[in-house]
Amino acid sequence: MLLGNLLEQRGFDSQSQLLDAYYGRLEYHPRKRRVFLSFHAEDKQQVQGFRLMGKNPQMREHAFHESSLSVPINSENGTYLRKVLREKINRCAVLVCLIGNGTAWRDWVDWEIRTAYDLGKGVCGVRLKGSYGRTPPELVANEAPVARWDMKEIVQAVECAAARRS
Repeated sequence: MLLGNLLEQRGFDSQSQLLDAYYGRLEYHPRKRRVFLSFHAEDKQQVQGFRLMGKNPQMREHAFHESSLSVPINSENGTYLRKVLREKINRCAVLVCLIGNGTAWRDWVDWEIRTAYDLGKGVCGVRLKGSYGRTPPELVANEAPVARWDMKEIVQAVECAAARRS
């Protein structure tokens, strides 16, 4: 693959941006990122806080797309639900797993993370403020970047995930 094509595909303007992002050092978003939010329904209130970060100038470049199993998608059928979620994940560049106290034990969160990897998307985690729960095994197994509830770290994790996508 040509460098120009790689930069375009991953959303960077230069090789130095790509390398800084890959190593978790890029502190700004060079381009708009479509982000899929994966989280446990019990954390919905804190997820709203994450969405409010979109008003911060550093995070304005994100378009958030989320999943929430607490809101049915017109079906009890798991096959249908997986199809709808796969389409949402496929439209995004990075899946952000918002890690709360019970996130690591949720089958749907694991499925969303595996699906993002299968689709060649970037994946990272963000630990919700005050949470102490275990990091989902899929994030650990793939050495995905995980940020604390800190704007700078979140930007670095998202850009690192974008750089490392396959």
